[in-house]
Amino acid sequence: MKFNSKILILFLFLASCKQVQKVSDVITKPSAREVFERTLDDNDSLFKRYEETYTNAKQNHLKLELPSTLNSKSDASDFRVLAYTLNLKRGERFKIESNITADSLQLAIDLFAFENDSVISKKTIISNQPMTNRLEFDVTKTGSYKIVILPNRNNSSNFGLRLFTESTLVFPVSGKDNEAIQSFWGASRGGGSRSHKGVDIFAKRGTPVVAATNGFISNTGNRGLGGKQVWLRDGIFGQSLYYAHLDSIAVSTGERVKVGDTLGFVGNTGNAKTTSPHLHFGIYTKGGAVDPLPFVKLTDRIEFENHSLFMKGETRLRKNELRIGAAVKTDKLQELEQKTQVEIIGKTERWFHLRVNDSLQGFMHESLVKEIE
Repeated sequence: MKFNSKILILFLFLASCKQVQKVSDVITKPSAREVFERTLDDNDSLFKRYEETYTNAKQNHLKLELPSTLNSKSDASDFRVLAYTLNLKRGERFKIESNITADSLQLAIDLFAFENDSVISKKTIISNQPMTNRLEFDVTKTGSYKIVILPNRNNSSNFGLRLFTESTLVFPVSGKDNEAIQSFWGASRGGGSRSHKGVDIFAKRGTPVVAATNGFISNTGNRGLGGKQVWLRDGIFGQSLYYAHLDSIAVSTGERVKVGDTLGFVGNTGNAKTTSPHLHFGIYTKGGAVDPLPFVKLTDRIEFENHSLFMKGETRLRKNELRIGAAVKTDKLQELEQKTQVEIIGKTERWFHLRVNDSLQGFMHESLVKEIE
């Protein structure tokens, strides 16, 4: 009877602890990685192995061009971490998604910023939440970032990832796309006396120009180099969107507008009288003008790819090039001798992401690697 009572008390205690943890999580909102780390609290050696693997992956030199797809497999016997440096531009929305649900395999996804050319911040910018295998981030600073993906090691499962960017604003000329942009940020103007502070989007006279975001009209008028123009404020303290050379204006100062509302019509007023009708589109912040292209550039959607993936392999040739990226044009890390054993971490298109001697990582073309039976 005493034995049964002790079991009951222990059960109630554990149930109570779990309930307290659930309540706490609602308030603190731990990341998927923080939740995963709890499972290692009672095993110091395992936690140390996890830290070493995660740190080594985070500090690797591998780069990934966007958009990209990746295939990998979790390892129930060890930690397998994917980590890549990405170049992101202000105005883009970075997204990473998986083709496997979190109830089948939980992924911990962390995004870090580089403090300088070589030092990565210890603190994450953003992490995914438990029970999700996706993450998105609106880029506010152009630069290098590190994405780190840790699959839960509770089971071995194949999974796919796609990493891509999309615009954060709607394209500002109705019915047009990237091909209509014929003059870009930084182009010479005024015989070299100034540079272009926006992009020019060409279209037929009278084509509607639309609100690229929700906001209010802070100013309109017909003046200066921009001719007939509209200024759209994105929030009270946000950026200002500048629409210039309009043929006519369809809104008034102080008016609130929603995405897609017509603000005016393409023309060539102001200093554009000698050019074909087009919209000069600019974005201004407290720090001045910024390149608007990443904010509005349309990107194609990429689909998941299914690659057959083996975990253990060896190199085929006398010299086998290990590179920092999945392309011949990327820098070479070193050459591996024939029959060097490698661990397959992942694959993107026709390139394997390899790990050698438990620490060195790189990309190698599939033609240089064969499976170990």
